[in-house]
Amino acid sequence: MRIDQALLSARTRLADASFKPALREANLLLARTLECSEAQLLARGRDNLDDSRLARFQELLDRRLAGEPIAYILGEKEFFGRAFFVDRRVLIPRPETEHLIEVALDLRLPAAPLILDIGTGSGCLAITLLAQLPRSRAVATDVSLAALRVAERNAGRFNVKGRLNPVAADLASAIDLAGFQLVVSNPPYIGRDEASSLSPEIIDFEPKAALFSSPAGHSLLERLLATLSDLRSGTPLLLEIGAGQAALLAEVAESSAFILEALHPDLAGIERIAQLRRR
Repeated sequence: MRIDQALLSARTRLADASFKPALREANLLLARTLECSEAQLLARGRDNLDDSRLARFQELLDRRLAGEPIAYILGEKEFFGRAFFVDRRVLIPRPETEHLIEVALDLRLPAAPLILDIGTGSGCLAITLLAQLPRSRAVATDVSLAALRVAERNAGRFNVKGRLNPVAADLASAIDLAGFQLVVSNPPYIGRDEASSLSPEIIDFEPKAALFSSPAGHSLLERLLATLSDLRSGTPLLLEIGAGQAALLAEVAESSAFILEALHPDLAGIERIAQLRRR
């Protein structure tokens, strides 16, 4: 079978899938099979696929049609212009989380800030900030040792391993907070009562501990802000929050050691990034 014929067949199968994957995913899967770029793949459309490569392509395509996210199949997801390694140990980085990086880079930070990333997962927040701020250092916490191994792998991929300190911890427990100049976090914020609204791609494959908070997300936010009360006065805290959680966060912040300074929308207009500061 020629490459262009294999792609046409794959696109037809993707088009018939109930969860409506992008047809371009056929290109990405076959390019991965042939270890070439997408542009090189399309230029080779009339080349023949040998039986072993065709079988491998069909295997990857079957995984995608079973609902497995393409980021896990490819083993990477782009975040802020960098291809992060991901697998089922960590949440797949989302485009809306990039807004947290943008807000952080607009802050007036010291020349060599010490950053705390709580619930680091793949490490996309801490590692991106380390790459964007060459003199910075970061501590990245996660309750999952498996997730921390992924973060360490990504730190090596982007040459910041010497500036990242991964720590197994629940939120920021047992962390000396006095020296941090910035705290960032994308905590679990989906209520378990919302599970039925999630696509099978999410609920069947991504780590539930990184997705789900309490039913309303209230207790986690309270616990997170309480855990960070030992930060120095004036320290900024940036949180990604779920749709409709701005009022809840404002209520929690009112009785905490933090002031809610601003809410930043994502491209859909949803208040996504909460900017707080230690009183």
